Amino acid sequence: MKCYKKYGLLILGLVCIATGIQAQTTSADASTKTEAVKLPSYRKLKDVRYSKEDKDNVMDAYIPRDYDNAKVIVYLHGSGWTGGDKKEFPEVLIEELVGRQKYIVVSANYRLVKDGKNRFPAQMEDITSLLSFLSHNASRYHFNGKEFALMGGSAGAHLAMLYAYGYDSAKLIKTVVDFWGPTDLADKAVRAENKEADAKVTNLLGVADPAAQICLDASPYYRLTKATGVPTLLFHGGQDPLVPVAQANKMYKKLQELDIPAQYEYYPEEGHGMRGAAAMDVFNKTLAWLNKYFPAL
Repeated sequence: MKCYKKYGLLILGLVCIATGIQAQTTSADASTKTEAVKLPSYRKLKDVRYSKEDKDNVMDAYIPRDYDNAKVIVYLHGSGWTGGDKKEFPEVLIEELVGRQKYIVVSANYRLVKDGKNRFPAQMEDITSLLSFLSHNASRYHFNGKEFALMGGSAGAHLAMLYAYGYDSAKLIKTVVDFWGPTDLADKAVRAENKEADAKVTNLLGVADPAAQICLDASPYYRLTKATGVPTLLFHGGQDPLVPVAQANKMYKKLQELDIPAQYEYYPEEGHGMRGAAAMDVFNKTLAWLNKYFPAL
């Protein structure tokens, strides 16, 4: 739930992926340079205000140079609902998803819990405002405003799953990608054994008792039903010290029991975030999942 420097979305591991991808697009002869300067493969719109509710309600949009009726992927950052920023979404994923696949990617900030303010469900209100803003502007900017994919890292993954399973009355979310997010905030064992996580959850909800109704209301696991579920891809490390792997295990089991398309990728030696080969595997499997359940074209 807390975001360390290694987290980002795959921050450390994606460095090696970026090197590999860049190698595919550069000349084998390093001494040969193209005379004409090429434009970047996408445009960035920075700090776009999507709601007047709070100054934190801003987003960055990454838009292909050439597109028509593009689909939109929305990413929600992590850091324990108290920190983090939209800029954590790595450039290598933007280059692939936007520059090559021709999606529009939106990385959004939401209200953070500070000094007892902006507690749950403020974040659900912000995601609702964000999607409403995007849908409202779809025809003007010629993108698909009726279908979205939600991605999130850590606390952002919790918010993505919670919104999809519990708040998406308009059925706009077609798939969710969960990067090591918490799924059950009412799990007494987890809360009792992880004081740091317990403090984060208590701060988010304003309630310390895991048995309180709000803990159930704020848990993706309890909001998931056959009617609300959407295809879900989950990633988790077996050595995660912040979000126990049991959280992902039980979510995947419930998705299977409800016969909702799901894929669970478990990395026994990884912690809260992925490195090296594991990060590359996450990258490739995320692309494959999107191509199957949320194809760009």
